[in-house]
Amino acid sequence: MKPTLRQRPAQHRTCGSATTGTFVLALAAALFIAPFLRAPDGMDDTTAEGWVDWQRAAVNDRDEGPFDFPFEEDVRDCEAEYELELASVIAMESEARFGLDSTALAATGLIDVERVRAGRVSFEQHCSGCHGTTGDGGGPAARYLKPRPRNFRKGLFKFTSTDSGSRPLREDLFGTLTRGLVGSSMPDFRLLSEEKRWDLVEYVRYLAIRGEFEQLFLDFCWEEGELVDANETAEIVVDRWSGASMRPIYPASLEPDNDAASIERGREIYLDGARANCAACHGDEGRGDGPSATAFEDAWGYPVQPRDLTSGVFRAGSRAADLYRSIATGINGTPMPAFAGSITPDEMWDLTHFVQSLGNRD
Repeated sequence: MKPTLRQRPAQHRTCGSATTGTFVLALAAALFIAPFLRAPDGMDDTTAEGWVDWQRAAVNDRDEGPFDFPFEEDVRDCEAEYELELASVIAMESEARFGLDSTALAATGLIDVERVRAGRVSFEQHCSGCHGTTGDGGGPAARYLKPRPRNFRKGLFKFTSTDSGSRPLREDLFGTLTRGLVGSSMPDFRLLSEEKRWDLVEYVRYLAIRGEFEQLFLDFCWEEGELVDANETAEIVVDRWSGASMRPIYPASLEPDNDAASIERGREIYLDGARANCAACHGDEGRGDGPSATAFEDAWGYPVQPRDLTSGVFRAGSRAADLYRSIATGINGTPMPAFAGSITPDEMWDLTHFVQSLGNRD
């Protein structure tokens, strides 16, 4: 049986405005830069590699949760379990099918290689500190952050406009980059040019596609106890990321008036155990304190709490269209299900209006 998670051990004196400015800069450095630069207690290797090894083995002191299982360690465990030479095979098969100079990758049409090359530069400058150089969510700052930075290598993204479980559109990733994720450490990147943001989108897609192939190949080897067909694995990943498999979910009806009648209908749906049953997780008053609220983990193995809807803070956006999309498609990698097909489009609009009303209460 494949293990999925493992607990990790956890000069000159100046005056006036010049002095004030120096003090402010020093204070800012102490508060916001030094924590990421100093070596933690017990850390002997302070090289870049040492930082990566340390933070991957660390447990976040604030939540005592397990760190997302490092891919390389998972590979070593599989090699030891089945006596396979797996790491070199994965590297070879990945490069042959998804290397930037690979004819196989070019034939899929999935990636704009020139944008990927440009996006790598911006990613290493702006994103790798949290998400890691390979996109595994294991950058040097990751251990200080809650929620943890996303591990792109699983091919799983929370906020999409596509069917539940589907891969995101480029536009979905561009939206997340542009607006950030409110209530998390993911900032907006509006100060980057639009061109650079699209380059970043393409590079994140590339990391996710290649990482998903490597992870899936490893998973299949775990299941079979032997090396599996890399071609079949690659075909699965290419299909998942092809346009035909990423159907966007648009509202199937026009938004009705956001009035008292719509809000009341939404409240009934919210409380109805046979329809949406939102109160089971979010609570009757929407405060994230339902009877099931403490029983969840996300797909990365971390505890997850249902959203306090009364805060009015929603990471994917608080516009009616944003909330409708989250209700329709669910939030990938979390227990938040998709309601498209379970309730009607009109009912989803009513539920959207009720959720919005919770955040407007004093």
